[in-house]
Amino acid sequence: MNIGEQINNLRKKHGLSQDDFANLFNVSRQTVSNWENGKSYPDLEMIIKISDYFKISVDELLRNDVQSEEKIDNEKKVKKRYLILLLVLCFLGAMIIWGLYGKYQDSVAVNFTMEKHETYKNNETKEQSINIANGYFSVPKDEKLSVQVKGDTDDGKLHVTITNQDNKVYYQLDGQELNDLQTLYFEKGSYIIQIVADDYTEDIISLEYNIEIKN
Repeated sequence: MNIGEQINNLRKKHGLSQDDFANLFNVSRQTVSNWENGKSYPDLEMIIKISDYFKISVDELLRNDVQSEEKIDNEKKVKKRYLILLLVLCFLGAMIIWGLYGKYQDSVAVNFTMEKHETYKNNETKEQSINIANGYFSVPKDEKLSVQVKGDTDDGKLHVTITNQDNKVYYQLDGQELNDLQTLYFEKGSYIIQIVADDYTEDIISLEYNIEIKN
């Protein structure tokens, strides 16, 4: 007895018309008719629904129906292939996302350097202080950064200051010879590095500095 005959027997045993049976499982009456006449077969999900509703096992519903069993076996194989394909695609997707994330991390890395060796003549040293340089860098997210400052002058002092756009001081270092390395916490935003020289007595002064800020 094939599955179409089994469905026909179940339907009649429970006093159901083809319309009633179709309404129970949200299909058309024509679909039920095609099942019973062997023109088409319900899929595995529908077979399970029918067996659950009428409280019989799937094996009993498919007994002696070789075609339906082969169809279900094929459906299982296809679903297994799709599952394997889905897992492979998920793995590849995860690898791509990880790669893009790594590139993103590199693209937002802070890597700022400013350096200079300069000599100032007597027309410039007449001022009480000299604004040596201003540098600007951005921090894309709150994080700790390495700040390395090196500098020296043959006369006077150098002053290195890092402030944000609200003039909040994040770092300050003063002296004739500078050599400092610290890890400091910076909030997301834009920053200004200002280097100033003062307290010099000579008409000509030479200085140099090297500042690095990075993740």
